[in-house]
Amino acid sequence: MSVVKVIAESSESCLVQATSPDAVFQIWFKTPPVDRTFCYRAVQVQLQTDSSDHGHNDQLAPGCWSWFEVAIYASADATEPHAKDGKDLVWRSHWNRMDPDDSKDSISRHFGYVFDRRHEIFEALEVGNVIGVRVCAQNAGWMNYARAGKLSAKLLDHDLFSPMAWALTEGSDMPADIPDTIEDGVYTLTTSEECHLHAKSDEQTDTIWFTTPVLEDFIISRIQDIQLFTFAHNQGEANPGTDGIWSWFDLVILETPESRTPRIKDGRALVWRSHNVPITSDEDAEQTGKLFNLSHEIFSNLEPGNVIAVRPCTRFAGWQLHAHSARLVVRISNKGPRKQQQQPKVDWEAVSESTQKLQDALANYLDELTPEGKPPAVSVEAALLGQEIRSDREYGSNMRPLRLLSLDGGGVRGISSLHILKTIMAQVAGDPNAKPCDYFDMMAGTSTGGLIAIMLGRLRMSIDECLAEYEGLAKEIFGSNIFGKIDNASDTGARYSPTILEDRVKRIVKQRTGNPDEPMRDPKDECKVFVLTCRADDLSNSIATHLRTYTNKNVEKSFADYKIWEAARATSAAPTYFPRIKLGDHEYVDGGLGFNNPVLLLLGEARVYYGFARPIGCLVTIGTGMNPNVVLPDTSSNALGNLGSTAVLLKRMWELVTLTEHAHQMAQSISEPGSYFRFNIGKKLAEKRWIETVAPSVFDRWFHGAKDQQVERYTPENWAQVTIALDDYKGMADFVTLTLEFMKTEVEKTKNAAGKLPPKRIPAAVVKQ
Repeated sequence: MSVVKVIAESSESCLVQATSPDAVFQIWFKTPPVDRTFCYRAVQVQLQTDSSDHGHNDQLAPGCWSWFEVAIYASADATEPHAKDGKDLVWRSHWNRMDPDDSKDSISRHFGYVFDRRHEIFEALEVGNVIGVRVCAQNAGWMNYARAGKLSAKLLDHDLFSPMAWALTEGSDMPADIPDTIEDGVYTLTTSEECHLHAKSDEQTDTIWFTTPVLEDFIISRIQDIQLFTFAHNQGEANPGTDGIWSWFDLVILETPESRTPRIKDGRALVWRSHNVPITSDEDAEQTGKLFNLSHEIFSNLEPGNVIAVRPCTRFAGWQLHAHSARLVVRISNKGPRKQQQQPKVDWEAVSESTQKLQDALANYLDELTPEGKPPAVSVEAALLGQEIRSDREYGSNMRPLRLLSLDGGGVRGISSLHILKTIMAQVAGDPNAKPCDYFDMMAGTSTGGLIAIMLGRLRMSIDECLAEYEGLAKEIFGSNIFGKIDNASDTGARYSPTILEDRVKRIVKQRTGNPDEPMRDPKDECKVFVLTCRADDLSNSIATHLRTYTNKNVEKSFADYKIWEAARATSAAPTYFPRIKLGDHEYVDGGLGFNNPVLLLLGEARVYYGFARPIGCLVTIGTGMNPNVVLPDTSSNALGNLGSTAVLLKRMWELVTLTEHAHQMAQSISEPGSYFRFNIGKKLAEKRWIETVAPSVFDRWFHGAKDQQVERYTPENWAQVTIALDDYKGMADFVTLTLEFMKTEVEKTKNAAGKLPPKRIPAAVVKQ
């Protein structure tokens, strides 16, 4: 049975007049937003108008240049037709009459083209769209005078086509005549439309392609398995440096057929990956998706009224997905309901809330890093924290708690970080020479902290081995006299030669691996390490880059194939100290310019890599008391120009408020009680009166021969800021003394942190005993 009904009609007349060869259009009236019933039951649409044109005139352009169009609009408020695959969804309905006896007042009733199910208008129409009528005219002198109009549609009393019906049956969705000797019914659901996606950013791009019929309780309890097969391809080649494939198909549970986002249950999106689309331009190869059998949780999460939908997805700029056809095959038992599956016990709502807090903290931190008027600072990992928590991943919920180590930047002050860590490790193992890489799952460092993370994690050094190399490195690099520094600045805009740093790091790497050009990617891949650097694309240094020793399969690029010495240079290329370094297509500078305390980025990386639900048992973050965040001057070949730029840069370094402690406060506020431990020399002192070494300004040191002074400080809050210059390697011994005194005030915290660090595995020496 069917019925014809008016779905929209005009409320007033409409006059359109052309004044040039260009066509003019005016929206006359629209339908209300169409619903699911209309999309699946409408079989014909026709426009009827009472209208006329200017009348016959031999002086005007021959032909008929007044007509009516129907168009699809995305919503009731849209003023431009919706577009699909680059084409506006507009179709001509009919022209006004034309004959020698026609006149302006010769009103005719026009019955337009009957758009039926064979026409593309029905393929393009989606729930929530509206159909609009446009009055059109073209060429000077032509007019279209529309007095009245209506849009009619013929609708069936049942859904017309698959996939909203299991089979071609009489009066029932499910066939009723399957004999008992038949075990199962196997149903193939498909779509007549293609689907094309093109990602523009780090955010996921997806759409609902087609769905099953509405699932009733009787069907849900009998579904045995489901599998998706597709003919699709992506852009044909991966972006340079890409890890993984970023175009794929999901199966998702929707609340209703009209829903466009997955149902959320217990804090998780009911989404499961079917299969990736291989990197090929072959449109003729069929991809076979995962077989979801009766033991899979997708079926235990279904509720009456839900549907299972096919969702094509892509992520990261440049990735595409072109889906040409698909079939969703569902096997339904003819014998009876299956056994119920056990529900998960993880509190996914708490996981979602925790992840959201971290994303908010990172967003606030990145916003504070951004100079006024500059684009927001960017972190791919921060963006990925906003992705849906999918039901096809455990997110580390069944894994042991993580142990993380974060190391601030701060030039030669990094010596303090090593002694703090040595004190902690002595409590952990009873052996100050225990290797941190055997206890921490992941380390992150910026600038000098990055160098230390590489030595301790990637090169698997003990702390004493690292101390020896670190002290030698500082002396060799920062041993230039005042004139040597200025000579270097005149050439590169930096006071110290990068060659000394590079050669020293290569020598260390060769000693540990046998190859001075060993890549960051660690073949053992036991202790994960990444160092922070900043892209120097503009003065805001707004793009944080993680140079890793491992592949993070959840990001597009892991940046793990740079050489160890290149990563060391990139994370330590502090302006005025070392020149920037070019890796690939971009120049990089010291990560301390924006991310001197990497603790929030470490938390973000750990969540993205290990999973949102992986517990964090211990997070040790070690500061150096300084966080320069500066704007970069352009490099000049002129010595005077470089020194002038250096002066401006140093002034900015002194003026800008540091964010190191603020990052600490934000990280502490979102960490589980008893899991977060921050050690930062200069924060807390044993005495209220303190003698500290105060360094003169760079200009006083350079041009007036000023020396460090011992100054007595009185600190009623029982804390003070300890300062030595970033390149004052001669002051390192005193700084170590201050560090050891500082750690005497942190005995309880040190003990608590050590108690959270059992070894990841039993050392070989212990096994032999």
